[in-house]
Amino acid sequence: MASIRKRGNSYLLVVSMGYDPNGKRRAAQQKTVRPPDGLTPKQKERWLDEQAILFERECRNLPQAVNRNITLAEYTELWLQNVAPNKLAKSTLTRERRDIDRFLPALGHIKLTDLRAEHFRKLYAELRKTKSKNNGKPLSENTVEGVHACLCGILSDAMESGFLDHNPAWRTYRYAGRKCERFIADEETAQRVIAAVENESIKYETFFKLLLATGMRRGECCALQWQDIDYGARSIHIRRSVVKLTSEDIIVKEPKTTAGDRYVYFSAEMESLLREYRAFCEDVTEQEDERALAEDDFLFRRHGERLPMTPTTFTWRFKLILQKNGLPERLNVHSLRHTAASLMIANGADVTTVAGILGHAQPSTTLDIYSHSFDKNKRAASAALQGNLQI
Repeated sequence: MASIRKRGNSYLLVVSMGYDPNGKRRAAQQKTVRPPDGLTPKQKERWLDEQAILFERECRNLPQAVNRNITLAEYTELWLQNVAPNKLAKSTLTRERRDIDRFLPALGHIKLTDLRAEHFRKLYAELRKTKSKNNGKPLSENTVEGVHACLCGILSDAMESGFLDHNPAWRTYRYAGRKCERFIADEETAQRVIAAVENESIKYETFFKLLLATGMRRGECCALQWQDIDYGARSIHIRRSVVKLTSEDIIVKEPKTTAGDRYVYFSAEMESLLREYRAFCEDVTEQEDERALAEDDFLFRRHGERLPMTPTTFTWRFKLILQKNGLPERLNVHSLRHTAASLMIANGADVTTVAGILGHAQPSTTLDIYSHSFDKNKRAASAALQGNLQI
């Protein structure tokens, strides 16, 4: 909807008009309006919303100079230069570039206005036969789904900028085969993992126990600073994440959503381990860096530096721990997050609570990912009810 800006006794309505065929931002459309006298604050708000909607409809119907001959490759280049950098995180853009490299050879030469559903369906079928350069196996269905999501996003922006009247990629993808169920450790396996990490250095013991105790993501744990820990409340403020892109410096960034900025809580046992680990870090910092540990130091930082450790360091370490202790190799670092969520659900936590702890913006996301775990609770609840009623 058009933005509404107060200007004295009047209001300025502003509508963004996207980009022209050369990738330059079009001039925004503006209109000044004055609400009628005698309106209550609520009535004035509704009147302004109506005016904004009507003005945006009027602007969208204005004739625009659109290059109907522009190809998908040409528009994608404009998108990469002018739209993506202001819209996507650096890590997301890196992933999108990989997906672009997968669809451009097949579809890049086609005009945007000539794209049809069959072009996309054929592309996805061919991608499923393509072998990965890394392992020689066919591309995973998740990779194909990612290409579809990338195409939909780019073409939606093309539609918003006036190059298209509709998004031709919508509803052209259907997941092939069965989705693999996430591997989640049961309580017994989780206890074996805990016993295994207790034989590692206190750094790795603390890291992996934090993941299992709080359900935080690997990158979020790498980004923790000592000032994020409140021992009185036994809470940790998760407010940043670490990302490492190939051949680029490590990035510390804010959460994608407001839900990602959250608090998680720990037990007395975890508090004891954190205090012990802090004492260890204080000694190391004093000996190696010849300074006192600072509150803005990362819990898990590189030797002699103020930068956090790379998340993949913990991925490889965890693989070694699994092999050394005969633990299921299907487990990975992210499995600890899934395991934490599953155990919370098994202990009776409701979906909203679990969503808040995990940092999901919508409880529906949590329900979709962990529906199997909630189903077990439903069966147990039904059995208990029928047992009480003796039916």
